[in-house]
Amino acid sequence: MINPADCAFFIPPNLKKFKLALFERIAGHMQGLGGTVIRHDYATLIRAAGNKIPIVGCSPPFADAIGRWQAEGTPWIYWDRGYLRRVFATWLPTGRQLGIPGGYYRWQLNSFQMRVIHDVPADRWKALRLEQCVKPWRSGGDKLVIAHTLPDYWELRGLPTDWSFRLADHLRQVTNRPIVVRDKESKMPLDVELEGAHALITHGSIAAVEAAVMGWPVFVDGSSAAALVGSTDFDAIECPVYPEREAWLRSLAYSQFNETELIDGTLWRLIR
Repeated sequence: MINPADCAFFIPPNLKKFKLALFERIAGHMQGLGGTVIRHDYATLIRAAGNKIPIVGCSPPFADAIGRWQAEGTPWIYWDRGYLRRVFATWLPTGRQLGIPGGYYRWQLNSFQMRVIHDVPADRWKALRLEQCVKPWRSGGDKLVIAHTLPDYWELRGLPTDWSFRLADHLRQVTNRPIVVRDKESKMPLDVELEGAHALITHGSIAAVEAAVMGWPVFVDGSSAAALVGSTDFDAIECPVYPEREAWLRSLAYSQFNETELIDGTLWRLIR
């Protein structure tokens, strides 16, 4: 359990109105419990690390600081859109489509995504009402789909923004399969794009989580939550893995929180 009084919550500039309203509610809750809130000032948040647990999102100015925190063992928390039933439309049903209000955000301690499958009950997974979306593992497809993502993602991780295209070039040396690089802004539903696919490949796009839920094998970087049910060896592209997913799904549900849970104490009780 994390004590919010030990944390410093950063609110970045230029948030969309709905997200700013949510973050101000989180800020008010934290301040009421003795936590620190820092608005817009990246340097002040970075200086606070060590005395406070910094809470940051996908903001490239924190790239060097996160690298130091990881190397030095300094605790930090990362937030982003959730794994399942995110706020905006995803290729799994949203809460609105299921008649459930709000969406989910992931908050992770000391990592960008979930790195361990925890022994947790099925209650939070069942509450998402996504059991019908979990399909058997698929095999026999031909093409490879690489899920590309936005520049902020690459900059925060200190990686080249053309990483996906470099990987495509590398894969062409180890396989004759056709390769499609899917743009982050593509309007084609992910499940449609994946029809006839051998696997989805990405660094850490949440598309890998969705693909694994829908039954397509995944190849990802070890920092991805999908690495827990996929392969991290891109050269082994001809040898996908098909592990059991139930414990992984339960753990994902325990690693994301809806808007009410971000301010009612659930977040601080469950974050890990």
